Amino acid sequence: TLLANSEARAGRHRQRRYQKRLTQRDTTRGVPIDPALLGLVDRTSFGYTRDLYALAETMGFSNFLEYQLDHLAIDDSALDAMLAGFDTLTMSPQDMYDNYLTAQNVPPAQLIDATILRAVYSERQLYERMVEFWTDHFSIDISDSFVFLLKTEDDRDVIRQYALSSFPELLNASARSAAMSEYLDNFSNIIGNAQENYAREIMELHTLGVDNGYTQTDVQEVARCFTGWGYVRRFDLATLPGGTFRFLPLQHDGGEKNVLGTVIPAGGGESDVETVLDILSTHPNTANFISRKMCIHFLGYDAPEDIIQNVAQTYMSTGGDIKSMLRVILQPTAISYLTTPKLKRPFHFSVSMLRALQANVTIPRAIRDALFVMGQAPFYWPQPDGYPDRLSAWGTSLLPRWQLSSAIVENQLSGTVVDLQTLLAGEGGNAPGQQALAIDRIMTGGRSSPEDIAALQAFYDGAAGLGAQAVTDTFGLAASMPSYQWY
Repeated sequence: TLLANSEARAGRHRQRRYQKRLTQRDTTRGVPIDPALLGLVDRTSFGYTRDLYALAETMGFSNFLEYQLDHLAIDDSALDAMLAGFDTLTMSPQDMYDNYLTAQNVPPAQLIDATILRAVYSERQLYERMVEFWTDHFSIDISDSFVFLLKTEDDRDVIRQYALSSFPELLNASARSAAMSEYLDNFSNIIGNAQENYAREIMELHTLGVDNGYTQTDVQEVARCFTGWGYVRRFDLATLPGGTFRFLPLQHDGGEKNVLGTVIPAGGGESDVETVLDILSTHPNTANFISRKMCIHFLGYDAPEDIIQNVAQTYMSTGGDIKSMLRVILQPTAISYLTTPKLKRPFHFSVSMLRALQANVTIPRAIRDALFVMGQAPFYWPQPDGYPDRLSAWGTSLLPRWQLSSAIVENQLSGTVVDLQTLLAGEGGNAPGQQALAIDRIMTGGRSSPEDIAALQAFYDGAAGLGAQAVTDTFGLAASMPSYQWY
């Protein structure tokens, strides 16, 4: 309770300062920060770095946003080299069955570790943030049944393939995903024994939103459309690779259906699903539901309603084009609405610290373990609604964050190394009384509150006799302060 109350007070205080910081250029500490540009960097990445801000400053607001949106044009070969040893990332489900059936922990571990490295090191930061968003939106628990064989393909060929494409394309790809079929049980959906689980979630969680324009009858009718729609669940067949999508006409209900008032004629077969997906992906309620989630993800818990509606209109006018929606969300006018900061979720917090401290991560396993402790290991949320994007879900779980930040700065996280002395010296932090300002510039771009800066410098001054340990402890404290927990 003490922790929660303390964080709530800090959050209110930070909110009062936030708009001021976004409306004036901060030169008080010798850091020529453009607040709108810094807001864009914060929102389009997993955390500020000096190099990323410098690139944005060179390009300018609009050009930097377009640069990030054109993700395939960004050279990410250095990251590709880091991932070269992760053999399961390019495997089919059948390949994984053939190679890792007796080592079922390997595919999930490699996928999580690759996700961590991509978030830390990828030059395609906005793309990775959208991958995170859609992974939660089309959430699949990798620990469920055969999903450990199937989720990597879903991540590669559904989420990552269409993260910056269009929502209808993404929805169609997800509907054909073996991992989704397994997780939400549509593989068992056959004529005369309709399984409604996926039909319900595709409307409640993936498109329209909960109780938003559909009835139980619509759920039943959508389930009928999806009968016979699944994947090859046998991995020991010589003719068909396990995990392959397939439609079985003999298991399909060929009768007439009525979905959201649209009659789907009898005899449509596989096209029944295509009709349903078109109905759902073009529905105004879907446009509103997706737009609201995206605005909350990028702008904050209280994203302005007028911006949400502008994004929804863009969805409808562009056929759900994701890049067009992001241009509306991340325009300078929208960034200026950032009056209330967001608390970094555990994954975001962990990655942002590794990025800011220029960590050399060679083996991500210890970071993976820490994310389990903090409650946000990728792909392990047990419910189909994805990791929550609400303050109430994360605002009281602070101790594991502090423990992780301490382990990082102390170089006690196996497989991860930071060089704080070099970082501090490079930012002018060896001069008397400049340690807190230098650390703030390294970690946030120089936007921590004066109160946090004063407390940080007082802490360092009191511990200066400890030498290098004082630097280590001050970095650890900086990562635990409200100015860093929120963005």
